[in-house]
Amino acid sequence: TVSMDVTVPTDTANWSRCYDRAALAQAVDYLMLMAYDEHTPGATAAGSVASLPWVERGIAAVLTEGVPAEKLVLGMPLYMRLWRESGGEVQGRTLHMDEAQSLWQEKKASRRWLEDCGQYYYAYHENGSWYRVWQEDARSLALKGALIRRYDLAGAALWKKGVETPDVWPVVAAAVQ
Repeated sequence: TVSMDVTVPTDTANWSRCYDRAALAQAVDYLMLMAYDEHTPGATAAGSVASLPWVERGIAAVLTEGVPAEKLVLGMPLYMRLWRESGGEVQGRTLHMDEAQSLWQEKKASRRWLEDCGQYYYAYHENGSWYRVWQEDARSLALKGALIRRYDLAGAALWKKGVETPDVWPVVAAAVQ
């Protein structure tokens, strides 16, 4: 079995437009869609790693490019970013699922579900900076996993093993059955 990872289609020459996804789909058994890094660590604005609408638009775009659904595997993130905003600058660093949960509890931040993103979000202010997290968890992954069934995709891939909480595995298993 031969597979290849590809990015969500964007206008970026070296990150996205360099892929002829339809031709690649003819040459491999599966294309793994890396449906994450909507907002990368070097972004100029804080945001989700993989909001639900962005992931769905990515799937639709790849299918429109001619990749057969039965060859497309949805890659979902098991991580998120902690964004620090200070003095007009934004810095992001990767958080694992348990780290995000612990941080939310430690900071006693108010967390709310964002229907438009399909994720929990929390923020707190500390030492003159704002910190923001769009949280990936079992609930957000269940929504992304539902896209596998909706678009009749080949399955799921996850990045990166070892940073998840145990409650995600039953959700992923349900998504691919």
